[in-house]
This record gives sequence, C-alpha cells and structure tokens, in this order.
Amino acid sequence: MDANRSLLYSLSTFSVCVGLVATLSFSATPVFAQDSDVTTCLKGCRDTAKACVDPSASALKSCAQGCVSDLKTALEGCKTADDRAACIGNAFAGAKPCYEGCEAMVQSCVNTAADCIKACTPAQGDCIVGCRETTLNCGKGAFQTASTCKSACRDQLVTKLQTCGSDPDPATCSKAARDALKTCKAPCLTTLKSATSDCKTQAKSCKDTCAPPQ
Repeated sequence: MDANRSLLYSLSTFSVCVGLVATLSFSATPVFAQDSDVTTCLKGCRDTAKACVDPSASALKSCAQGCVSDLKTALEGCKTADDRAACIGNAFAGAKPCYEGCEAMVQSCVNTAADCIKACTPAQGDCIVGCRETTLNCGKGAFQTASTCKSACRDQLVTKLQTCGSDPDPATCSKAARDALKTCKAPCLTTLKSATSDCKTQAKSCKDTCAPPQ
C-alpha cells in the first residue's frame, strides 16, 4: 500500500543527500594519502569514499525496505485493533527508531574526510575541508527541508487514516488518503532535487577558490 511507503520516501531523500556529498566525503586516511601527486592523492580519497558510500547506500535501501515491511505489518494489525486510531498513530511513531537506525549506517562514510584531505595537501586542506563542510551543511539543509515537508504529509495521512475506521466506506476513504499523500509529497522531492543541484554548484564554486597544487 502506498501509504505504508511514506517512511521509505523519507529514507530515499536521505539517500539522495548521501549521493550529493559522496565525492566530498572521504573515509579514514588511506596508505596512499602521502602520494606526492596531490591530484592523484585526492582522487584516491574520492575512490575510497565511493567504495564506502556505495555499499552503505545499498544497505540503506535494504534497511528502509525492512522498516516499510514492519510498518505495513503493524498497520495490518490495526485493522482488528480495539482502538484503530491509536494503533495507527503508534505504528508510525514506532517506525521512527527504525528510520534513525538506517541513517546511522551511512554516517561513518561522511564524517571522516578531513584526515585524508589534509594528508594529501596540508597547504590546501583547510580550504578544501571548509568547502566540504559547507557542502555537507547545504545537503543536510536540503534534506531537512524535504523531511519536514514529508513529515507534514505523513501527519495528514495518519490523521486521515485514523478517521477511516468510522467512515461508511473505509476502502474509499483509505484510497483517498493514499492519493492525497502522493499529491502532497511530490513537491517535496522536486524541491529537494533543485536544492541538491544548487549545493553541487556551490561546492564547485567553493573548491575553485582553493589555491591549486604547486
């Protein structure tokens, strides 16, 4: 049921954010970080980051699907609950820890860039790391805006579903709730895509201000 996938939508927006910062989010300093060719060294950092992010993104998707499955099971159980409205509310509230656990899977890949960058180019490191942090904050801001937008849609969905139990035609009521969810959340992703595009442009402009290797 589409309504059950609102949590997956939230996680997918986080995945977009991860993709945005992947090329600037490097893992721990690799053994080749002392390479005299700074450009090659930084490319090595990016390759290492990609190797970290790619499987994490796949794991994130699997984790999200697990959360959706659990949420669907909980909502199915609400059909026979004594207090259907409370059950639905609790099902969505209970999904939040699952969502947060999925986010944690990719954080290690985006939090340890500075050491690799600075080992490659001590002279430029602070500038590049500063650009990275600016880009990360930009991406997080874009994700947070999308998440807030999505949360409002989810709240509307939950409120509507809670009333469907007493509706003369629960099936039609639930379908209307799902259709309203689709309409509500579409602009959220559109705004996110636009914002992430702006973040990428900002990242390039920032890096261009850092002095090139001598």
